[in-house]
Amino acid sequence: MTRLLTLTSVTCLLALGACSSESDDDRRANPPSLGTQIDRMGRAGVNTAVTDPFNPDATSHGRAQDTYNASASSTQWAQFVPTMTPNLAILDSLDTVCGNQLLAAGSPRAGRYDALSGVLADDQLYVNTSSGTCTTYLAVEADALGITNTDCGGRTPLEDTIDETYSLLAAGALSGVTDGVAKDEDGTASLTAFPYLATPNP
Repeated sequence: MTRLLTLTSVTCLLALGACSSESDDDRRANPPSLGTQIDRMGRAGVNTAVTDPFNPDATSHGRAQDTYNASASSTQWAQFVPTMTPNLAILDSLDTVCGNQLLAAGSPRAGRYDALSGVLADDQLYVNTSSGTCTTYLAVEADALGITNTDCGGRTPLEDTIDETYSLLAAGALSGVTDGVAKDEDGTASLTAFPYLATPNP
């Protein structure tokens, strides 16, 4: 009986949808309003790695990340630079060589990590549309900052974005630092088969 009622309910809903008096033109002219933004994902790993990552207070840490995710306008993003800068100094030491992080000033001084924190705060992905090779996450940003390449950049489902992010933050390179997770245990993403991503966790 439960299954019958469920199927009947679905049938009624479909019928109501099919008989709606609202036209396609009406829906296009009056799109639904969006609520408060709860997430943004330009460059993977930036919020995780650089926005208050070493705070032992889980509540405060979560609040800082939520504030970052809710920042919908790029005019607000500069507010995160002072928070990111000291964390970049810690990440620069991961490979035991301080100063080889991307854009880090050569010698220890105040403001050594300001340039990179400013770049990361501009949380947008850039794509080189003249290139047909797309294998490297953050390639366009890296090329603009001195790591020469002709990749289109962007971010495909096959990118190990966390490894590439930590490599840039720790060693100023597009590879070399890993989080130890070689692949998704649930399967492999695809560039050709929809929906492209691996099967979600149950």
